[in-house]
Amino acid sequence: MLRAPWRLLSFGVCLILAQGILGAILVPAFAALSRVVGEPVPAYPWVLLTSVFAAMVVALRFVDDATWSSAALGRASWELRTVSRGFLVGTGAIIGTALLLLATRSLHVESMAVGFGDSTSGVRAWNGATLRIVLLLAPAALWEELFFRGYLWNVASSAGGARVALWSTSVAFGAVHLTNPGANMRTTALVVLAGLCLGTIRERLHSVPAAWSAHVGWNVVMAAVLHVPVSGLPFATPVYRSVLAAPEWWSGGAWGPEGGIAAAVVLGGALLFFTQLRS
Repeated sequence: MLRAPWRLLSFGVCLILAQGILGAILVPAFAALSRVVGEPVPAYPWVLLTSVFAAMVVALRFVDDATWSSAALGRASWELRTVSRGFLVGTGAIIGTALLLLATRSLHVESMAVGFGDSTSGVRAWNGATLRIVLLLAPAALWEELFFRGYLWNVASSAGGARVALWSTSVAFGAVHLTNPGANMRTTALVVLAGLCLGTIRERLHSVPAAWSAHVGWNVVMAAVLHVPVSGLPFATPVYRSVLAAPEWWSGGAWGPEGGIAAAVVLGGALLFFTQLRS
């Protein structure tokens, strides 16, 4: 097997080539779909997802001569019980964060003009927004998990063990989110903490899909249920929205709940729980 730097270089080359090829196919297809549905349908999460998957296929098969199970992506890792455990942790953590913010009067709900007073149009608007959010956030979370807790974890673990994999992929996960609107050192530290939680789920359950379901549950509850920003990115808020009050260091403010210390308290508790959990 090649050393870690060469494995990463090979994977990076495959990823760049795959993005070029798949982007040329998918971007026009999604542009046509946008014209049909009458609103923009983003192609980039699907381009990234298919590109990362293609790069992993080539890297695992022809560079590493490894199996999907070695990257915690084998058949057992997709079992419903395993994936559900991850989803419950992710949704439970963000619900716990929201309850903590409510208890400290750092979150309140406001009615919006769109859909308010008309239950039929309100439900239709909420359902449409939720579908768009899921179609955006689910593939985005999956490519991130395949990339960080999948291939990069596999390379780092081979080079230095599970602890090196956990910390290196979590720091890289936080660094990538520095490009999001409003990112700062506090939000980056919180994303690193989230990466540690996702990595611990991956390690304890031996399942990247479980980490993905936790990631999706956390993000979708924020965007589709709470109607708050996700890592600084705003989404549609039909019928109502949740407002995060000052101080921003506690609630997360414009970044969303995952950028505040309230989330750190809950994520820290979740991390301790999974650290003690027997695999």
